[in-house]
This record gives sequence, C-alpha cells and structure tokens, in this order.
Amino acid sequence: MKKRNIIYLFITLLFILLTISILHRTDLTNNVALSKSIQIILILFLIRISIGCSFFIKNQYEKQKYTYTIIMNLGLLIFININIIRQINLLIQNWKVLNIIDIYNNTLRSFSFFAMLTLPCIIILALYSIITNIILIKKEGFNPTKLLGIILGFLALIGLFGSQAVYYLVTKLLVGTDKQFIKYALDICINATVSYFYTLIIATLYCNVRAAKHIPAYDKDFVIILGAQIRKDGTLTPLLKARVDKAIDFGNKQYELTKKKIVYIPSGGKGPDEVIAEAEAIKNYLLEKGIKEKQIVIEDKSTSTIENMKYSKEKIDKINKEAKISFATTNFHVFRSGVIANEQGIECEGMGSKTKWYFYTNALIREFIANLVQEKRSHIILIILINLTLILLIAIGRYYNLLSIV
Repeated sequence: MKKRNIIYLFITLLFILLTISILHRTDLTNNVALSKSIQIILILFLIRISIGCSFFIKNQYEKQKYTYTIIMNLGLLIFININIIRQINLLIQNWKVLNIIDIYNNTLRSFSFFAMLTLPCIIILALYSIITNIILIKKEGFNPTKLLGIILGFLALIGLFGSQAVYYLVTKLLVGTDKQFIKYALDICINATVSYFYTLIIATLYCNVRAAKHIPAYDKDFVIILGAQIRKDGTLTPLLKARVDKAIDFGNKQYELTKKKIVYIPSGGKGPDEVIAEAEAIKNYLLEKGIKEKQIVIEDKSTSTIENMKYSKEKIDKINKEAKISFATTNFHVFRSGVIANEQGIECEGMGSKTKWYFYTNALIREFIANLVQEKRSHIILIILINLTLILLIAIGRYYNLLSIV
C-alpha cells in the first residue's frame, strides 16, 4: 500500500474517532451545544474530503499531467477549501447562539457565498478578455478565432447580470409562502451552477500556468517541436522561433547535466500560403543554431496538433519504441497539447516558450471551452446531480422547518 493511502486511511480513522469523541462529550439535550458539535463535525468532514481530493489530484498528476479530470477535481477542491474557511468563520461568529437552522441554511447558501466572493474576479476576467482580444486583433491582424475571447467575455457579463435579472423578475412574480420556497431554491441552484463554472475557470487557469512553467526531467530521447505559421520567405516567426529556442535550451541543459544528447523532431506540414513545410523551416533554423543534422528527424505531413503528435510518434517508434519524449510549444498551448498527446496514448512532458501577454487570455478561453466540450457529459451529469441534491435538501429542510427564508 502506498504511503499516501496509509496517511489517508489514518486521517479517515482519526476523523471517525474525533466524531465519536465529540458526540460522546456533547449534551444532546442542549441545542446550542449539539449545534456546535455538528458544525465542528461538518468542518472536519470537509477537511477530510479536501485532503482526499488533494491526494487524488496528486496521484492523477503523477500518472498523467495533462487531463481535464484534474481540472474538474481541482475546481471541487477550491470550492471545498473556501467553504471550510467560511464554516470556521461562521462557527466563531455564532459560537454562543449557533443552532441547527443556522447550520442547515449556511450549508445550503455556501454556493451563494462562493458566487458573490468570486463575482468581482470573473467580471475583471471578462473585461480583461475583451480588452486583450481587441489588442490581439489590432496587433496581430483579424482572425475569426480571435473573436472568441470578446464573445465569451460579453457572454460572461450577460450571463452574470442576466441571471440576476431573471432571478429578480421571477422573485417579483412569486409572492406567497409556498412560492418563497421556489425563490429560495432558484437562488441556491443558480448560484450553485454559476459557482461550478467559476471553479472550472480558476482551475483551468491554474493548470495552464502550471503546465506552462513545468520543466521536463532531463532524461529525454526526443523533443517534438510543434509547428506554427512561418513567414512568407520561409523563416520562423518570433512565436515559432521561441518554441525552437526553448527546445534547444532544454537539449543543451540536458547534455550539460547528463551528457545525453536529444533528437529534435520538427513537426509541421506545408500550408497553402507557405513556401516550405514548417518542419523544414524549423530544421533550417536548428542547423543555423549549430544542431547537427543527425540529431534532427523531420515530420512534414501534419496539419494540426493532433497530427503533430501522431505522426511524430510514428517517426519516433521507428527509431525507439521505448523512447522518453518531451515536446516544445508556446506556454499557452502546453496543457492542450499534452491533453491531445494523452488522448493518443503518448506519454510525454511539455515545455512552454514565452509569448506576448495578450495571447494568453484567448488561449485560456479556448482551453476552458475545450474542457466543456470534451467533458460535456460529465459536466452535465454533475450539474444535474448538484442541483437535484440541493432541491432534495431544500425539500427536507422545508418539511422539518429548518429553512430560514426571508
């Protein structure tokens, strides 16, 4: 059994023992004392879930650094940890007057608290997305994909304020005791859904930044250099040159530390408006930088990142099927490229070259959308389960008069 599993088992047993001890020492006839005990047990339970989630993410990261499962679980971890802080704060503030109704309502309204807490950040991110994509178009020229950040930024703002406007209108129409419960449920469910997407955005940002800053282990046999648009004269653009320089720097550092030479795989076919294949242009640059030709194996058929990975792996397998592989791309593209490699069963580590700051937001949005599209079934199921659970808890709370509705 792994050391991590033993630690988690110990934490679980400790949680059970603490729960039993707290209940044993509690005067069950005293409402305030019982409420305190329940709140403390709830906090301990959330801490246990948080630790378990952290262990799962760490295990997942060690097995495969590039997967949307990590983003989903990281989003959950963020929400749980913020809720732990909130529950501790509520326990301290209401130490002398805490009751079961407070606990029940505070737990249900955790999503509302999280949504309000992160609302300013999302508004800033939406505005930043719009501004940076306008700058991107102005600096780099128009491309339909560059509108993505502007569109999503406006949709985020419309969604934020639109959902509140809809809620406001509905609450004005719903008058009466029975309808108050509908308003209460609507508020909780809207904020739960919004919170879910907030955590995904935050987790996506974290995973992309971490992937971009990652430095692969210096034991690689090959480094795949992902191609990009070249200039009309067949030379590299600053963006593509930065990718190649990153790969060269890594290869030089590896040789300095381990004396192990790396083989470069320039990857990229010839586009309709390109004079030569991207891989050929990369090779020419590598030769200019003093890389020997025997250290270069070009892959010049691919037209997408998927094909970059697939065709490069085929080239590598012909030389060494057990090879250790890395890849070089632009910082904002590392995580997505790693996901693509993972989907094809290619085990590799990525490295990211720096680029202009206004590229990053558009790339982050594309990653967020890619996550939603690729894991849409899981996201839909989770959102439905979350809302059904909340509706059930609200129904139970209403039945036992545990809800505090104003």
